Amino acid sequence: MKNAYILKAKTKLNQLLKALTSINPNTKHEVDEIIQAIGSLENICETGACATRLRLRLKSTSIVDKKRLTTLGAHGVVILDEEHIQIIFGLKANMYSQIIESRLFEYK
Repeated sequence: MKNAYILKAKTKLNQLLKALTSINPNTKHEVDEIIQAIGSLENICETGACATRLRLRLKSTSIVDKKRLTTLGAHGVVILDEEHIQIIFGLKANMYSQIIESRLFEYK
């Protein structure tokens, strides 16, 4: 039963990812770049979003490349403490969060 649930969840996440990236074919590349700028999937503990901010809990915010995130379209980068960061991407924040979440699910 548990395996069936996981398979169904992965299928739904892949469908969502395909739908999101069909709107902007560069989205996968954008997310790849964002993940590298925050220190790779290994550095990400949790992801979430509000209307305009990608909210992340990281193992360490000290390795985040703020300049690169700005180059990638972030309107601002707010490091709250050693683990928490908010990256202001505007309306793309929620989409980025969902894609990162699906990558984390596949990674772990």
